[in-house]
Amino acid sequence: MSTETRPLTVAAVQMESRNGEVQGNLDRATSLVETAARQGASLVVLPEFMPTGYIYSREIWNAAEPVDGPTVRWLRDTSRRLGIWLGTSYLEAEGKDFFNSFVLTGPRGEEAGRVRKRTPACAEAFFTRGEDGPHVIACELGRVGVGICYENQLSYMPGMMCSQSVDIMLMPHSAPSPMPNLFFPAGAVDRFNLLLRDMAPFYATMLGVPAVFVNKCGPWVSPMPGLPFLAQTSRFPGLSTIADGDGTVKARLGDGEGVIVAEVSLDPSRKTGACPARKGHWAVEVPRATNLWRAIEAVGGICYRLSAERRRRAAEVS
Repeated sequence: MSTETRPLTVAAVQMESRNGEVQGNLDRATSLVETAARQGASLVVLPEFMPTGYIYSREIWNAAEPVDGPTVRWLRDTSRRLGIWLGTSYLEAEGKDFFNSFVLTGPRGEEAGRVRKRTPACAEAFFTRGEDGPHVIACELGRVGVGICYENQLSYMPGMMCSQSVDIMLMPHSAPSPMPNLFFPAGAVDRFNLLLRDMAPFYATMLGVPAVFVNKCGPWVSPMPGLPFLAQTSRFPGLSTIADGDGTVKARLGDGEGVIVAEVSLDPSRKTGACPARKGHWAVEVPRATNLWRAIEAVGGICYRLSAERRRRAAEVS
């Protein structure tokens, strides 16, 4: 483990991701990643489910890929061509299961490591399986911590990242703003967006390491199973943010497509080493209505385990 302070130029690519259009999304991401590389980025992070899209129905399984499918090949090829570290998550099929898997590739075109999402959020639990794991990729960059979207709101994540002594925290998101409704009044939606905006500086300050939060932008619509009244058009709010290890925001985007690039410092002396005590379910203060998600997750997990269609379709892809 290095004890020296090292500069690292990182980029967050905020983009629209169209449901199920894997190759089209990869093609659109290519030019944005190239822009980040031209601006000097050594590490480029893309949103959660960038190639897959974000779908609360069995349709999402149509976009599933095997362990070494189009997205992983694209990551390896693009990393090698541009000489960068590059990461995103996709819907991975292995055996009879579907996983939300983040893959980081290196400048020689190698796969540096992958992290599978541990806790599917809300209705994601109907369509993907969570998997425990250290959520750290050890590579030449250092110890790269990965929190995939919803995980960063949960109480186990800060302690896990602290105990693993990560050097940098990557937070790929596919987090749409909830539509104002009976459960989420307008004020709760505003608080949810503030939570996303402040995620990177929150973790950076807590851990003493740089944090890269990257989210999608653009329109989104996807009904929850059995809850068609929630099938209203919403939006991904963007708000991608790069924060240095002292919590300073180095760059931030609004709600449009774009690339931010900033130099951060991997400084071991900044690490707080103070693992926060785990209290309750949440790591951050969330709108009260978010607790409804826990019930949906429980039902979704049962339906997923019982689904013969899931087992068949995953096996076909993998």
